[in-house]
Amino acid sequence: MRLVIDTNVLISAILSPDSVAARVLNWGENNASILYSTATLTELLSVLGRSKFSKYIDPEDIDGLARRIKTTWFFVEIIQQIKLCRDAQDDKFIELALNGDASHLITGDNDLLVLHPIQNISIINPRTFWDEIIK
Repeated sequence: MRLVIDTNVLISAILSPDSVAARVLNWGENNASILYSTATLTELLSVLGRSKFSKYIDPEDIDGLARRIKTTWFFVEIIQQIKLCRDAQDDKFIELALNGDASHLITGDNDLLVLHPIQNISIINPRTFWDEIIK
């Protein structure tokens, strides 16, 4: 499996280590390939760097997460750009999924969920993904 995990799911996983999002992330890191691009990593680090998250995560932890992503996840260069989502900010996840030949895009964002499926890529929420893999 090749997974794209949206920023909202990653933030949930980081802030709530017992959540379904965290289980999906942990499972993905141990059993699948998690994909990232420059744009998706930049967004994640930018969101985590916001002052409202400073009481939950230290800057050193953010740096450690960035190193972990760069060394254990799979970088995908975006060659084919997409303009498909009603929220243009979310196109980067579709681009990553298509350019990285992902099997799943895992998100809680309705702007992405309504596009399910795109080509052979399942666009599903963390609960649905988790229910599928534990069967």
